[in-house]
Amino acid sequence: MTANSHCSSVEPPGLDTQRREVECLLRRCELRAGDSWYVLERRWFEQWKEFVESGDQNSSSFPGQIDNTELFEDLDSYHLKERLVENEDFVLVPAEAWHKLLSWYGMVDGQPPLERKVVDLPSTLKVEVYPVQVFLCLHSNMDNVVTAQFSRTDSIRKSGWVWFCSHRDQTWSLVADLICCVCGSDLYVVFRRTSVEDQDSYQGQPGVCGLTNLGNTCFMNSALQCLSNVPPLTEYFLRNLYLDELNFTNPLGMKGEIAEAYADVIKQMWSGRHYSVVPRVFKTKVGHFASQFLGYQQHDSQELLSFLLDGLHEDLNRVKNKEYIELRDADGRPDQEVAEEAWRNHRRRNDSVIVDTFHGLFKSTLVCPECHKVSVTFDPFCYLSVPLPVSKERVMEVFFVSLDPYAKPVQHRVVVPKAGKVSDLCSCLSEMTNVHPTQMVVADVFNHRFYKIYSADESLSCILDRDDIFVYELRDPEDEQEDQVLLALYLRERSHYRDYGTGSSSYGTSLFGHPLLLSVPRSSCSREALYDLFLQRLVGTTAPEPASEPAPEPAPELASEPALESVQNATQDKEEDKQEEASSPSPTANEQPMKKRACPKRRRSLFSIQAVNSNGTTERGTGEGDSAPYVAIDWDPDMKKRFYNENEAEKYVKHVSMEVPQQQTTVQLQECIELFTTVETLEEENPWYCPVCKTHQLATKKLDLWSLPEVLIIHLKRFSYTKFTREKLDSIVDFPLRDLDFSDCLLRKHPANGEPPSRYDLIAVSNHYGGLRDGHYTSYARNKDNGQWYYLDDSKVTYAKEEQIVTNAAYVLFYHRQDKIRKPTLPAPSTNPAPSSDSQPHNANSCKNDEAGPGSASCVTMETE
Repeated sequence: MTANSHCSSVEPPGLDTQRREVECLLRRCELRAGDSWYVLERRWFEQWKEFVESGDQNSSSFPGQIDNTELFEDLDSYHLKERLVENEDFVLVPAEAWHKLLSWYGMVDGQPPLERKVVDLPSTLKVEVYPVQVFLCLHSNMDNVVTAQFSRTDSIRKSGWVWFCSHRDQTWSLVADLICCVCGSDLYVVFRRTSVEDQDSYQGQPGVCGLTNLGNTCFMNSALQCLSNVPPLTEYFLRNLYLDELNFTNPLGMKGEIAEAYADVIKQMWSGRHYSVVPRVFKTKVGHFASQFLGYQQHDSQELLSFLLDGLHEDLNRVKNKEYIELRDADGRPDQEVAEEAWRNHRRRNDSVIVDTFHGLFKSTLVCPECHKVSVTFDPFCYLSVPLPVSKERVMEVFFVSLDPYAKPVQHRVVVPKAGKVSDLCSCLSEMTNVHPTQMVVADVFNHRFYKIYSADESLSCILDRDDIFVYELRDPEDEQEDQVLLALYLRERSHYRDYGTGSSSYGTSLFGHPLLLSVPRSSCSREALYDLFLQRLVGTTAPEPASEPAPEPAPELASEPALESVQNATQDKEEDKQEEASSPSPTANEQPMKKRACPKRRRSLFSIQAVNSNGTTERGTGEGDSAPYVAIDWDPDMKKRFYNENEAEKYVKHVSMEVPQQQTTVQLQECIELFTTVETLEEENPWYCPVCKTHQLATKKLDLWSLPEVLIIHLKRFSYTKFTREKLDSIVDFPLRDLDFSDCLLRKHPANGEPPSRYDLIAVSNHYGGLRDGHYTSYARNKDNGQWYYLDDSKVTYAKEEQIVTNAAYVLFYHRQDKIRKPTLPAPSTNPAPSSDSQPHNANSCKNDEAGPGSASCVTMETE
């Protein structure tokens, strides 16, 4: 693309034509492998749609040049931000639609078009938003590394890329994973991540191996990496002990197919011969036996983990014929006796490496609220799902706009009930401002206009943390003698605009500054009265008015009319006067000019007043559901420059509440475990059948830990679902990497001799980044052979420091009991300090020898998804 292609060079057609052409292309265009699509910032695209749907070339929603700024990490490298979400952050448009938009509107100078290819993934076609990133470096200076991006559809010979050979130990030998590119006199070389079939010659640390993302399969990769680093389970498969225990006849199993597919993945990952493994067969098997995992939608790593542990257990169950066992209630028997009986019964039907490694026992106590019947059972578990403390409060940041025109907006930080209403926000703010809550109106301001004006009884859950919330002070209704009208006031600047449909020149308008909400007496809705009210409201941001000049006779007050109609009629007066003057015939030379009517002297207007809709355009009438009439004051650019202080208008002050740093909530893992063992009342959807009352009851339930397994999995229930809200809890759970002691949590305070200890060390973590509807999974894991921690992000593997592991993304924790942990058999690798978030990741697979000099090709790698 040439430099000139960023500029609009084609006169655009009418707005309706633009809309129809692009909509037609979006509807009929299908994904075809190798085709080009373009990434477009969603807000710009939504603004364009609003503009063309308005049908008004003068609309203030004119989107301007295509601008993808919000999608970039920075404007130097133009790297895309990580984990952008389609239809939330960006939209995808086919090439033909993109070129039309580019020719009509142009593009911000310097920004590259974000062309992306359609790739053919298993069972689906997908636009490759994040291409393969390749690291290139000068052959003579391996320290000078640059990056390039290539689609998976690109040929290896594209743009001069060819197979090459490497100079090692003063000899030339052919290396299959080395590519080069000649650019002028410079030779660039890069290591290409080879396929599984090409990696036979690679020798790396066993277990330090990525997993290729097959399309939204990061959840599966994260779970597999964590299980891969559970020593007893991995050694069981590597030593082929599973072959003698495959259960092909278990009706609850999967005919051994899940176990065999998992064994194949583990053997590849621990062979030391692969940079990354493609778990395609395993993914297919999982989808075959669990339809919820079919396709390539995002899922939950804990749900996949639960399915996999259960599937492996049934495929490897040593019990071929499960006998029927009638469970008995405790009936007052000692806990020890009941627990031993329950565990024996469990092992009579369930005996596998999964039970050996992951199963524990907890005590469940139910109490009937009517007859007080106590039911005690001991039940096995494979993992603990522990709740996080949920705060009933929420911190919100809002701007308070006082009635005082000289006062700047004040930014406040208030603590409100999480399940509260907008009226609760006003009440909390009232304590800081001494303004009564009934004198406040809350609004969401976006792009110089009101996105929404809230009523007092609306739920605060409608307001997101990222919204810009303004709270406006209104006049006390008790102090007013007449009805008040709530007016929404926009600020607009007139600008010269060419109407391409008619070829004529006219004036458009663009919104600027912060909108205002004013309570206006119904009798003050004439143009003159509104002008004075608005000028008084803006006195803090305007200079003294210009000199007086003759003006048309002021319009009469229209107190008897509805407020909006009064505003519309009043704003038409000036334009009608102009039209009347223009249509009057000029006197001839023989005629005496008519005596002009006497007009009072008035000040020259700083601005004109116009009735608008909620979008700020000059269409008459309000939008459906609007809570206030909308008006705009239009400034001529010269008048605005001379008399409106925009810098002063944009200033705000911070309340003392903003000085207190907002710290992220941190809870201890011990708190979560204590919540797990707290008495709770069963929900209506899940009552307990009382054998005494002979009916279902909302009994109280308490869980206590009785015995713990060799490997303890703790699932942090970050996703909170209630009847009214759904949210992800981003609290930091502070969990120990060593010496997690359960001695105080176990119901048995004094275990018998020979009982295993209750101290655990962390070995793996499954992480979730993002919100409820989207996100990305990664993992941390400690290699059993060398004791080194690694960060595993799909096919990318990097070294990790222990202090990096505890984050608010931690989702599933894996702990190994200390008496079963063996010392590493290999020395820990000599690694550089783990990279910071703004530095280039250190790739663990590519740099096994960190002392390699700049000429060593082993320190360069290509990272793939």
